[in-house]
Amino acid sequence: MKSSLKKSLRFHFAGGGTGGHLFPALALADEINRRFPAAEITFWGTKRGIEAKIIPETAYKLEYIPVRGFQRRLTAGHLLFPFVLAASVVKALRVFLKNRPKAVIGTGGYVSGPVVFSAWLLWIPVFIQEQNSYPGVTTRFLVHLAKRVYLTFEVSKEYFRNKRKLRITGNPVRADLKRAEPEEARRHFGLTAGAPVLFVLGGSQGARHVNWAVAKLLPELLKQTQVQVLWSTGTVDYDGIRREFAQFQQVKVFAFISEMPEAYAAASLIVSRAGATTLAELAVCGLPSILIPYPYAAGGHQIFNARSFELEGAAVCLLEKDLTPNGLKKIILDLLEDREKLEKMGLAARKQAKPEAVKTIVDDIVSFLPKNVLL
Repeated sequence: MKSSLKKSLRFHFAGGGTGGHLFPALALADEINRRFPAAEITFWGTKRGIEAKIIPETAYKLEYIPVRGFQRRLTAGHLLFPFVLAASVVKALRVFLKNRPKAVIGTGGYVSGPVVFSAWLLWIPVFIQEQNSYPGVTTRFLVHLAKRVYLTFEVSKEYFRNKRKLRITGNPVRADLKRAEPEEARRHFGLTAGAPVLFVLGGSQGARHVNWAVAKLLPELLKQTQVQVLWSTGTVDYDGIRREFAQFQQVKVFAFISEMPEAYAAASLIVSRAGATTLAELAVCGLPSILIPYPYAAGGHQIFNARSFELEGAAVCLLEKDLTPNGLKKIILDLLEDREKLEKMGLAARKQAKPEAVKTIVDDIVSFLPKNVLL
């Protein structure tokens, strides 16, 4: 569906802190921008979140608010939380009153709360997209304010009383993920075309236990195979891991990789946490994986995600309580030595993909817009 728009048509996205919240929002924003090039698209976030790195590299605007996540353990920050939250709401209200958007889309995380609430106060239509099987606290609070809530998993319905607002769409994934060529992608990271590539994906926040296990097993793995390693460590572990493996030319270490289409295209096998957005991307790219779910994710949703992929033959699920360097090394070796199994896992992963999720969600959001905004 293509159309020209009045310049006053604006969309605002609130969802950041981690890539799991930001990248679905980017996928939706890109689709809106593709259909309606004249629309103004703005993201909301904090200077600490991943959005502060990613959004300035795009053509979209970024508004900052001071909100922070509410810590479960008692800290001095609890005393400031109401004031920071109020300041965030005031900032959003001022922006919305000056440049009123036609829709505000929240994709989870603490950034969504004050932005979506402010939009609702001004009678601006709001929409929620939830990635995980167990909906986050912010989503469960905001559901009452939304025109529609887009869910990734059917099982998520049980956590909501008002089922009329719910729609199962799958998780939106960026269209550019499948555009890179494998050989070109490997050259981009300084890797060779001939040897397999193990992509260790710690996520924007890193994954300390996964990084530890890989660091312990990697010297022996490199002796036993011709494998190359592309490693996104997160910021916390980056300096130590970079120094430890600086002498290994076949190991490329990054704190964060923004060129994910190239990273996925270069990979033969993934080692990763099991966030819903990551799995949606692995499915679209048809990549085999070893999934080590974060055990403290709300509602155990990462364990649910990983076991679902394993049940379909798309991944090997390794619980963190069972994670050892030798155990993980054996799984990696077994898979790298069985090319046929890797191919079958990749095909099984692709069967889990829902590439139509972006189109479905944007179609639905547009259906709520007043007809007079479309020329």
